[in-house]
Amino acid sequence: MSRTTTPRRHASRLMRATAVVAAAAVMLTGCTLFPADPVAPVENTDNTVDYQRTEITIPMLAVSGSTGSIFEQTISVKPSEDGKFSIDISEDEVGGFGDMFQGAAWSSVMVATLLTGADITNNYRFALRGRGDGPSAGGITTAGLLSLILGDEFLPDVVMTGTITPSGTIGPVGGVPEKVTGVVDADGDYTKVLIPAGSRNSMNTQGQVVDVVEYGRKNGLEVVEVGDIFEAYFHLTGKELPAPSAARGLKVTEPGYTRFKTATERQLNDFNRADLEFTALTDGIQEAAWESYIEALIMADEADRLLSQGLPGGAFIEAMNAKSLMQALAGAYGIAQDALINGGGVLDREFSSIGTVERVFTGFLDRLDTFKVETLSDAEAITTAYGNAFDAFTLYLFASSSIEEIYAALDAGAYGSIEEVINDSLYPLLLLELSVTQVEAAEAIFEVGRDLDSPAISENANVADIASFFRRAADANLEAFTTTEVAPLAENYGYSDQVIKDILSERDIAVALAYTASDTIGMITNYLGKENPNAAYAEMGYGWRNYARNAGLIEKYAQGQMDGDFNIVGVRSDSYLSNALEFSADQVSSSVSVLEGKEYTPVLIVGAFESAGIDREGDLTDKFFAIESNTGSFAMARVLAYLGGFPTEGYRR
Repeated sequence: MSRTTTPRRHASRLMRATAVVAAAAVMLTGCTLFPADPVAPVENTDNTVDYQRTEITIPMLAVSGSTGSIFEQTISVKPSEDGKFSIDISEDEVGGFGDMFQGAAWSSVMVATLLTGADITNNYRFALRGRGDGPSAGGITTAGLLSLILGDEFLPDVVMTGTITPSGTIGPVGGVPEKVTGVVDADGDYTKVLIPAGSRNSMNTQGQVVDVVEYGRKNGLEVVEVGDIFEAYFHLTGKELPAPSAARGLKVTEPGYTRFKTATERQLNDFNRADLEFTALTDGIQEAAWESYIEALIMADEADRLLSQGLPGGAFIEAMNAKSLMQALAGAYGIAQDALINGGGVLDREFSSIGTVERVFTGFLDRLDTFKVETLSDAEAITTAYGNAFDAFTLYLFASSSIEEIYAALDAGAYGSIEEVINDSLYPLLLLELSVTQVEAAEAIFEVGRDLDSPAISENANVADIASFFRRAADANLEAFTTTEVAPLAENYGYSDQVIKDILSERDIAVALAYTASDTIGMITNYLGKENPNAAYAEMGYGWRNYARNAGLIEKYAQGQMDGDFNIVGVRSDSYLSNALEFSADQVSSSVSVLEGKEYTPVLIVGAFESAGIDREGDLTDKFFAIESNTGSFAMARVLAYLGGFPTEGYRR
């Protein structure tokens, strides 16, 4: 048989399933030095209710048909009455706020909170005058929230359109020519309008491409493209949005290097054993999985190369990917070979015993139960472990659902041969194998990150409140993805939202995991028990992991161009993608500098940063994954800052 292939970073569908699981397993943080007694808590000097203003009214742009208009939204903030984070929405017209607008409000609050370290028990109220829907006011809403917290005034002659993404970039919107025209028609009330980067040449409702910058110039209006909330905030207020100085030249420390190197070697040893198992299969079976097999070899070679170049964090991630994929291939295709030889009873036996996979997962949860969290490194380790465990259980649930579909098809007589059954069975078999390797990855990472010298958790940190905030942030991102990407696709194609979810899930395992994951939080917290002291960290792990994944979906589907089969095959704006890659990397560097200021170097976040730097040079899917990875790393750094009692440090003037 022919085994010629061109090595490339572009991965098959199976490889991307692994990348979502295994690479996501290392979007986490750690710290340096060897195990030691906890050091004293970092003094909390600024974690108070400290917003500078309580209310602001901002202009918003809208389009109705071919006409642009301007209406107003009032945002206010106050301490919540019950001490719990909350959002209220008020409207003066029936149906004034639509689902997209509500989703944008939640996203805006989440982004503004992370970028300022604001109190996570505040109450925010949004009052809309008139009717409007869509996420296009997300950017200016976020800027309005930031101005309340920081005490800055909006300039009266500047207006904006553009969504806010969870990473803080300004996303694309429709109706840009009509909105710019609406500002021009406002008779000089505004002299500047901000639009998303890459929107200069936009199509109007008549199908004509309009250079809105040139159109604005001819009509006395300055039209400015902005790529992120920092750019937008400066134009809207005339003030720089405060941020920590980016850490220069992020490097893994020597103790971290040693731990990464050892962990990488263990992953590669496991990879080699799985490689031997796979190559012992028949040529015909190997041929069926050959492309994915080559992908695993490439990743293992990449791990070796990175390790030799002194990049152990990136090497560890590549080694985990390689090991996960190779073990999944050897296990799943080994079962397929057995079924071809011995009949369908093999599959029935495997599917009937999937409870063993669940026991692997619950056994890991039971081991985490015995761990006492005392320091930031402990919190990082257990939060990350739970986050990866959620992914493992989500894979298990998704595989179980696929198996049920196979049994239903068998009962309906839909299969004409054992080969057809095996074909359909391979995917859930692979997912079950990946579920096990995901637990193994979580264990490996937990052992690397636990019991390290780091500041103690602040006595003022309310772990339950922090966990609740990040869990809702994850859910807000998923709701935003549903309302801004899934629902419009459903409307355009005349399908229900659920049909579009199913179609995208078949093509993108990240979508499937996102919607299945939302069902797991209750199951796992019930298993742990409400009185379990680590239950809050489990919720935090869910929030961290799914915040990053759901943010990645928003970036990918908002900026990606789809073909007729719902596959992402291009990007709407190269300039936006370039800016998003750079911006997300800067966010990681800035948040790391705050931790380093506490003599706490997050070794594993630096490793993830190394890996994201490699991904950003790859193909389109790699680039989007780099943004997702960096978003997750930034979120984890902010989790640690809240737990340490210094969330505002570096993010206030």
